[in-house]
Amino acid sequence: MPVAPSVVLYAWLYDVDPYGKSRPTWPGGPQPAKMVHPGDVLHVSVADRNQDSAGRQYLRVPPAEGMALEPVTVRLDAGTGYWTIRNSGRTNTLRVQQYGLPAVPLRPRATMPMADRDVAVWIPVGPRPRQSHQSEAFRLLILAAVDPSWKDPGRSPDMETKLITGPRRYLTTRTQEALIAYFGDHLSWPPLPAPHVRQQKEVEDIARQHGLAKPPTWARNSHDVLAGKDGLFTAADWYPRLGGPGRTLANHLAAFHRLVELRSITLDRVRRWAVDHDVEPYVIIEKQLGLRF
Repeated sequence: MPVAPSVVLYAWLYDVDPYGKSRPTWPGGPQPAKMVHPGDVLHVSVADRNQDSAGRQYLRVPPAEGMALEPVTVRLDAGTGYWTIRNSGRTNTLRVQQYGLPAVPLRPRATMPMADRDVAVWIPVGPRPRQSHQSEAFRLLILAAVDPSWKDPGRSPDMETKLITGPRRYLTTRTQEALIAYFGDHLSWPPLPAPHVRQQKEVEDIARQHGLAKPPTWARNSHDVLAGKDGLFTAADWYPRLGGPGRTLANHLAAFHRLVELRSITLDRVRRWAVDHDVEPYVIIEKQLGLRF
């Protein structure tokens, strides 16, 4: 999805703590975010001597063992309209993660397009004190842009390939609520290192712990909305059923990811659904990252 030429990209840095939660790398510091315009290049950089200038923006990051002095650069590719992410290091593999989807590797010196408007880059750093020398920690570069455009005005209508994925899937109010309750780990932002699909008891426990006004059968009914006889995943004709008769909700992850790919599920929508349906405790979204600029 090419990005419109007027798009501005925003960037934040987070550290991932030992419990998998993210916190700003510079809490209360002078650079909570960077704004990158088309034509500029964003450099994630350790060096203090580098200063912002015409065409260059520097997002400061503290030095860390095993991390390159400039691990990531981001720029707009004028030819394709995509923001591109480059692993500027020479040793470590980064991971790039679109909102709601699994992370994919980005090898040293390789470049990857930013395929959607909310993307995270996992930057590995050396282990913290008291941890095994075989472990690793992470920093997160969070990137956000506005809606990309699907249109290419340079192509003739008779040259278009048939759009086989069709429109976005319609998700009812109950489906929106159920997706957040059971897949909330996968919908949190910044992303969690090891998200899981919740079981019914866990959904019930969270509702009770947070005093949510939900009826006693709500968790079971929400499960059936997704995986019951006529549920979103079991009744779907748009994705094969996986896992056999003993399948669990986790066996439907591929179908869930397809909803994200088709943008039936987005960060903006999840943030709104969580408030509207009183299920905020099931998904962790940093407030500044859930807002459009």
